[in-house]
Amino acid sequence: MILLNFYLWSFVWHPDPFLFENDFFSLRWYSSLFVLGFIVGRYIVVRSYRLENGYDLTVDMQMLYMVAGTLIGSRMGHVIFYEPEILKTNFFQLFYFWESGLASHGAAIGILFAMAIYSYQIKISGFSIKFIDRRRRNYNYYQVMDRMVIAIALGCAFIRIGNFFNSEIIGKPTESNYGVVFTQPIEKKIKSQLPFVRNVNFTTSGKNYELGKPILQTSIVFENNLYMEDRIRKSVEKRLKYILPNKISSYTNVINPYQGSLNYSFHRTEDQFELRFKSVGVNRHPAQLYEASNYFILGVLLFLIWNKHRSRLRPGSLLGLFFLIAFSSRFIIEGFKENQVNFESSLYLNMGQLLSVPMFLLGFYFFFSSKKLGGAFRL
Repeated sequence: MILLNFYLWSFVWHPDPFLFENDFFSLRWYSSLFVLGFIVGRYIVVRSYRLENGYDLTVDMQMLYMVAGTLIGSRMGHVIFYEPEILKTNFFQLFYFWESGLASHGAAIGILFAMAIYSYQIKISGFSIKFIDRRRRNYNYYQVMDRMVIAIALGCAFIRIGNFFNSEIIGKPTESNYGVVFTQPIEKKIKSQLPFVRNVNFTTSGKNYELGKPILQTSIVFENNLYMEDRIRKSVEKRLKYILPNKISSYTNVINPYQGSLNYSFHRTEDQFELRFKSVGVNRHPAQLYEASNYFILGVLLFLIWNKHRSRLRPGSLLGLFFLIAFSSRFIIEGFKENQVNFESSLYLNMGQLLSVPMFLLGFYFFFSSKKLGGAFRL
């Protein structure tokens, strides 16, 4: 159940990360939205080719290349850019895209290379390597990418909404009454530190401890069995005041500034055994939604341009526009995010901003260079 408690421009975000869950099968919102992005993307790409009478089964093949480039590129990007130490223990984890840790900059690079493999044929003659555009269905590489980036932009919007459901890639504290309190991470910690916890609930009290720090009414519901009560009470007495940090850090969402003077009370009803106390939330920028909105608007903009001017578009222009807008916006939005890894705190710009600069310059190249239809190039 998704719980939204609004107070001015602030709300508590306490979602269930599972769209569906039982003893045999579970489905996360993130996974569902990730897949939905590809489904919507396929529909958009197929529709664009059908409007031009250029659709055949190779369009579905190019979508498979795009999916592979996204998964492998995003995983490799995360490992290389954010956690290169992983390579020291197991090099093949570079390709474990099913594990946590996917980087969108790596996905962008992966898609460019995957679609190049789809589009280009390699011919080696002596010491010369020649790349020849196959011009599948008479579309060259840049024309393929012009259609693909519309789907990619909308797919990125779905993925960032999935990040929002997972309460990951969080923003910095707003230090104002605007923002989101992400409670899912602390709920996981409470469940790992206290026994027999069924669920944890947070609601706003309508009051602030300080600016940007709303006071939350916190409820921990335990299994309602009398024989468990003694152990629960002892664990709460011993651990509760230390479970929540007393001050804000990079990934702190709920704090206990009261520490040893924290007041709590137990309440038993016929249906449940409950612990109640006050905690303090931290309003943060919903950076995931900033990015999702940016990608969605960009996808719609690219679609409208293509839909109205497709017969006159220079190949590579939409690809270039995507890179220019996406990564200039990304550079700005990164300033509202917490660092993903510790070493970024020693950098003048965070890793997301540093990676956005060459992507933005690449957008200039795509947008302003004159591309001929078809053709080849040599190394």
